[in-house]
Amino acid sequence: MPLPRVDARSLCALGLLLGLAAGSAAALPTDRDQPLQVSADSARFDEKTGIAVYRGSVLMRQGSLEMRADEFTISVDKKGNVQSTSARGRPARYQQTTDPAKSPVIAEAERIDYDLKTEVVTLTGQARLRQDGASFQGASIRYDMAKQQVDAAGDASSRVQLVLPPQPRSTPPAGSGKDSKDGRK
Repeated sequence: MPLPRVDARSLCALGLLLGLAAGSAAALPTDRDQPLQVSADSARFDEKTGIAVYRGSVLMRQGSLEMRADEFTISVDKKGNVQSTSARGRPARYQQTTDPAKSPVIAEAERIDYDLKTEVVTLTGQARLRQDGASFQGASIRYDMAKQQVDAAGDASSRVQLVLPPQPRSTPPAGSGKDSKDGRK
């Protein structure tokens, strides 16, 4: 049996979690139609357990999606369907464009796990999401896609932190006494 291919759903699910920082929840529609490319220093697949492990400067690309890790593990069932994925690194890094008008969503953590059965994405160890000046970080971030629920936790050395940049204003605030952009009445 050849090494299993990582299906686009398992990778694009991360886009659901990672789009939270800016309110977008989908990858570019053309990403899933692009070829999936994986490169690593080594790869091993155990047919008995259904576990594939890619090690050493792992790079995975599909359309605008890019994932980098020191190790990437894929668990498949007897039919070759992906059950779960796990990326580990210092940090493992995920990047994907979710909206062509915005910068890519970037996620970093020591470990990024996705369980297809439970539809839960978990970032563990210095977890961070960012896009267009917005960021969300904590010791761990967990997103349950079925429940559309995010849980984040801090640890002894850091708390959960959310940063949202101010939205640009097209008109001066009420009561500012300014009628024009240069402050003159």
